[in-house]
Amino acid sequence: MDRERFAQVIQILEAKYPRELPSHIREDPYRTLIGCILSARTKDEFTDKAYNALFTKYPNPQDILAASEEEIRQLIKPVNFYITKARRIKQATAYIMQHFNGRIPDDRAKILEVPGIGEKCADIVLSYAFGHNTVAVDTHVDTVAKRLGVCPEDADYEEVKRALETLAPKEKIWNLNNLFVEFGQQICTKNNPKCYLCPIYDLCEWSGKQLRGKQPKTQHTQGN
Repeated sequence: MDRERFAQVIQILEAKYPRELPSHIREDPYRTLIGCILSARTKDEFTDKAYNALFTKYPNPQDILAASEEEIRQLIKPVNFYITKARRIKQATAYIMQHFNGRIPDDRAKILEVPGIGEKCADIVLSYAFGHNTVAVDTHVDTVAKRLGVCPEDADYEEVKRALETLAPKEKIWNLNNLFVEFGQQICTKNNPKCYLCPIYDLCEWSGKQLRGKQPKTQHTQGN
């Protein structure tokens, strides 16, 4: 995949998926970080519901630090693994208050020091909250990038990230996560991708893609 073809991919996906950012990744750095914790393996609609409930009652890090873990659990119940996530929210907030005086630093290495925060969450904060030209690589981004031929199948997180940031126009990098997540959820799913509906089929270099006209057979059930 060269830069010209990749620019075409971005242009097509931007026209096809003009998605508004979910509320949990479009506010200040602290809230974006907590939103990232909430979003793991959870659909956006449930993440936003838990996010809004949490920050309506506890609007800042000091409030969350003072709240009990049980109180946080009750507010974030819409998300998967809410018990574990409530504990991580408390641990992350305590660290942020103690080491950063309640303000997330604009520094990837320091963000990665926060308990429970990995590369994806750090890059979400940097790209969406701080406006850096960087991309967060989740499972959808990883799958789409490798199928397009942006990087080898065995590329790790940092290799996928570097490849995307090298190919994409600078001003488009921050939005790659948003585009590829939407595309990955709707069309380029990890299992049973809908190649017959793919708007970038002709630009895709994946050897496993289905024939353009191949659609799943409709199953008919006969009533008794």
